[in-house]
Amino acid sequence: MRHRRRSKKQPFGWISALIFNSLLLATAYVTGLVIIETRQALGEEFAPTREALDTTRANLGEMFTDLIPQGQEQRQAWADRIDQEVRNDDLASARGFLLAAPYMLNDRDAAAINAAARTDTSDDVNQSLLSAAKLFLPDDIRARYERAVSPPAISIKPTPTEEADAESATEEDEVSLVSTGIEDSFDEPLVEFGMAPSDDDASTHEFFVLGDARDLAFQSAGWVRGDRTDIYGLSISGLGLTAQEGLIDGFNPDHRFYEGASLMKSAMRANRLNPEFLELQRDRLEMALPREVLYDNLQIAFAENSNLLIQTDAVFGAFAESIDIERLMAVASDFERIAQLAEDQTMAASMTLLGTVSSLRDLKRAELVAVAGGDMAVTLAKYKGAETLGAATTIMDWTSRLVFLMSILGGLGFALGWLSLITFWRSFYQ
Repeated sequence: MRHRRRSKKQPFGWISALIFNSLLLATAYVTGLVIIETRQALGEEFAPTREALDTTRANLGEMFTDLIPQGQEQRQAWADRIDQEVRNDDLASARGFLLAAPYMLNDRDAAAINAAARTDTSDDVNQSLLSAAKLFLPDDIRARYERAVSPPAISIKPTPTEEADAESATEEDEVSLVSTGIEDSFDEPLVEFGMAPSDDDASTHEFFVLGDARDLAFQSAGWVRGDRTDIYGLSISGLGLTAQEGLIDGFNPDHRFYEGASLMKSAMRANRLNPEFLELQRDRLEMALPREVLYDNLQIAFAENSNLLIQTDAVFGAFAESIDIERLMAVASDFERIAQLAEDQTMAASMTLLGTVSSLRDLKRAELVAVAGGDMAVTLAKYKGAETLGAATTIMDWTSRLVFLMSILGGLGFALGWLSLITFWRSFYQ
């Protein structure tokens, strides 16, 4: 009897095992397809798509709620924050708090601000929100903010005697310049890169701090002589100036490269960089512009050109010959991402954002946060540091193929679970 009962169980045993293993193989195959399709649906991580920007901005707004102290009236706490930033002359953070008003105030005030912003005729959404939020500030704080962002122009009309003196002084200066031959030296404007920025670059020329050819020659000569030299800063300046001269074959960067390089150099000098990120960037630039190769080429250049501090072409040539163009592209990509942090921001605000970055992944997140939040991102970076980057979000594109594969995977999982339960039940009760 016992042998007959065992023989009846054998067909079920091998059939269930066959089905179970087949389902496992099918599940593994479908899982691989789901992973591939998910990566395609996600696209580039932290890409600034419309959906990602909207979600990231909303996440940034939610983070402002933590800046309201427990038990304190929301509007008063919000206004006090703005007043403090204005008094500290940090207008970027003050604007950030104004833009975050719908998140920091109660539901009634938030609805009123959003309604007022929608009725504004300005094409700039942020400007409309700023105008609406300022109406909820106390009169004294609003007046202080307005004076800070729009300082009154003081116009003093000179007296007739002063006008005559000014004209006389101007004529004397002109005669002095002509007689001494100094006038010719003012034909070209003096700027950091040796070229005048265009009108379009007027808002961002403060970021061009890479020096000029003469500075580069002096620093390079000091390094070759054995003087204490910031090699990373020297390499950034040499790379930027050499690229500007068009001496790097196959490399013609736009203004973002120079802005990113300048911001990186300024943040390093101000000690505003995360040590991990600074070390990472040093290593990447070291691979693109090897220190030993550059040193040897500079030594040869100085040995062959005794008047090198005046004729700087040899210095540019030494830098150009030392560059690994393929690895330079990776460095250029980093600088362009860093430049995005400076979009419509001051140098100080940009360095605040850059200080939150510790890795290349963080740099992508910071870029998305900066584009989505603007001044809101600067304010949060000031108060929350690297935690601000947690607002960056990658949005998945749920394609029909991905939904279909997920449905199949769910069905396979259900079938595996059901078969396991049946097998478990028959093992004990039959």
